[in-house]
Amino acid sequence: MINLDDRELLAKIDNSDQLGSMSKWGEFVKEARENSKKLHIPSKVSWKNLTLEYKLPKNVIICGMGGSAIAGDYFVSLFENELNIPVIINRGYDLPKFVDSESLVICISYSGNTEETLSRYHEALKRKSMIVSISSAGLLEKFATKIGTPHAKIRSGIPPRTAFPLIYTALITIFESMDLIGSVEQQLEETVRILEKLAIEYSQESPIKENIAKEISYGIFNSIPLFIGYSIYAPIAYRAKTQLNENSKVIAIAETLPEQNHNGIVIFDNPNVSLNDIAFIFIHDKDEPKNIATRFEEVNKLASKKSEKVLDIFPQGKSKLAKQLSTTFLIDFISIYLGILHEIDPSITPSIDKIKQSLKIKHNLQEDIEKEVL
Repeated sequence: MINLDDRELLAKIDNSDQLGSMSKWGEFVKEARENSKKLHIPSKVSWKNLTLEYKLPKNVIICGMGGSAIAGDYFVSLFENELNIPVIINRGYDLPKFVDSESLVICISYSGNTEETLSRYHEALKRKSMIVSISSAGLLEKFATKIGTPHAKIRSGIPPRTAFPLIYTALITIFESMDLIGSVEQQLEETVRILEKLAIEYSQESPIKENIAKEISYGIFNSIPLFIGYSIYAPIAYRAKTQLNENSKVIAIAETLPEQNHNGIVIFDNPNVSLNDIAFIFIHDKDEPKNIATRFEEVNKLASKKSEKVLDIFPQGKSKLAKQLSTTFLIDFISIYLGILHEIDPSITPSIDKIKQSLKIKHNLQEDIEKEVL
């Protein structure tokens, strides 16, 4: 098996240097925070014969796909007890019927060219919704510049999924600047400190015996990882699934508590099925509510009878934001190291590229939207 302490071999497989990009997450948070605080929200924006009026929204729709949409899931789980209006995550081509001029539509695409997100930007324009966008470049930035809708520009040149802290920090700052949530300054400061510390602990320079990210990667190699989270850790379990899909090119499963206790838990009731190829990974908090702690304890007991690979992942930090990102940081490193163990460049996604190319050839929706908007 590959030696994850072999720096030369790591560099050869990790062609796009995702490990190097990961080490900059603390820097990404600071950068996105500083840039997003400069975002100006206008009172009105005109497009053709329509006018978008920016005011306190009655609802918010966060539009995105993949690593962009997951930022919305993280946000809702973090601020659900603080938000006074509904916030909905929208994945796909169409906006819900209720979206109108009193809706805030936040369109997120790292490249700025995701056709589903461009489609919803276009639809939001026609409905005179308040639009704010986040991207590194692309048509989203071009539309915003031409029409005048607020746009948070983030750093380009890194894999979209590695850009998560840029997107998430920008999204949080937009809500804060529109007075939809309170100040997050202290939480972000703590988060940066922790990420900078962990960047050293999880880095490729850190030896296996001192690097939990490398150790877990070895531990779950050739297994099917099943992640279980709750509350603010529920979207982390789902991101873990998608990160192992994209970076490691392996099957992974995501579950949440207490929902898993109403269906997924029954997998342990079949005496004829072996689960020893499943790696059960519980993402939770030592300060979790007693009823949740009991649920984790019972599922852990059942899993331990069926599999030799059962482990707990706990966050670092005091604030909920620091806990979210510190846990995500570890899992992202694990996904990259696991991809390297499979001797696959974590950054390449040929299947996704093939689908995008096929859509462009057969439909070219992106070009149609560009012509109509501009």
